[in-house]
Amino acid sequence: MTEFRTIQPHPIGRYGLFLLDYFADRKLDNGFPGVNNMIGMATEKAGIQFSSLFSPAEVICQTRETDRDRTLHELLQRVARRRQIGDVEEAYEAVLARENDLPTVVAPGLAMPHARLAAIEEIVVAVATSPEGIVYDAGTPDNRIKLIVLTLVPKGAPEAYLHALGSLGRICQDPATADVVAGLRTPEQVWTFFDRGGIGHPEDVHGVIDPVQVDKLLGQ
Repeated sequence: MTEFRTIQPHPIGRYGLFLLDYFADRKLDNGFPGVNNMIGMATEKAGIQFSSLFSPAEVICQTRETDRDRTLHELLQRVARRRQIGDVEEAYEAVLARENDLPTVVAPGLAMPHARLAAIEEIVVAVATSPEGIVYDAGTPDNRIKLIVLTLVPKGAPEAYLHALGSLGRICQDPATADVVAGLRTPEQVWTFFDRGGIGHPEDVHGVIDPVQVDKLLGQ
């Protein structure tokens, strides 16, 4: 039987920039809270099942596109076929504005772009994977992104992003997450990976991920 290695998760501080975005509209009386406090708040709100926010229909699996902007636009177009997100071009501009200001690459191979939209009333998620990698930041063309998780939240409910972030952060802690998910061949497998909690629960994803490939990615 294949043994899964216990590996050190990414420091949770990688997600701090998203929490700073949350507090941008909510400055406390004594200033902004520290990163540790923000992380604690996100963890407390991690009860949401992240897989409930999207379906295989919102997954672009193993795209051949290598351009960040075209990939994001394709994700929004796909979401708009099934969900009400308002004007696709406005949503696209909102996502790009944030990414151009601060690319949301939070771990090797993993980006989590997001935007708050007035046109939506619930969290909307879409996922894209790329085995070859997408050039996400022109300044670092060699750091290719293999997993993009796009999250749209209601503009009037920024705390909704904390709920999604807390859940997603726990799934994506493993350094091999982007490589593993990018190797999955169908949207259904990608969705199942998120539904079963990521690599942190190897007994749950045994039927989704090739154990031999996982061992290879983890350094066997």
